[in-house]
Amino acid sequence: MNVNEKSCRNCVVLKAQLEQQEAIVAKYLKIVQSQSELIQDLQNKSSTVGTSPKSSPRRQYSTNYTNYNGWDTTSNDPNNKKTRGGYRAFIGSITSEIDKDSLKRCLEDSFGKVDSIDIISSKACAFADFASPTAYHNAVSEGAVLVNGIALSVERVRRPKPRK
Repeated sequence: MNVNEKSCRNCVVLKAQLEQQEAIVAKYLKIVQSQSELIQDLQNKSSTVGTSPKSSPRRQYSTNYTNYNGWDTTSNDPNNKKTRGGYRAFIGSITSEIDKDSLKRCLEDSFGKVDSIDIISSKACAFADFASPTAYHNAVSEGAVLVNGIALSVERVRRPKPRK
């Protein structure tokens, strides 16, 4: 009889653990759903930025996305409609064999639309402006891209340290 009581207690503990696991899975699914909804909202907002005739594109853009990834990359020139956006990624380990077009094509094939590429040959790096938050997050999450057989690192742009 003592053996049966111990077995029942184990069953109760196991049942409680299963219920906790199911609750955790349900919460995780809600989090994933919320993340998907937020990404969708960001995509909808980014596609409507600058469409209102009453406000300037710079004003709308900076209210929604300034410092999105650590940088305020909007231009101070109000006439400049094509400014660097908040989806700027750092690309490291650039070699002379990699040109703008091949880098852009590989990034777009792997992650999504890229608005512009700035290659800085002297520093062996580049910066890519992604058109959407989804493409930016996919690139940064992956952390690398293969261009012409060369693996390049893809990282979020970090804010430079202030000079003293």
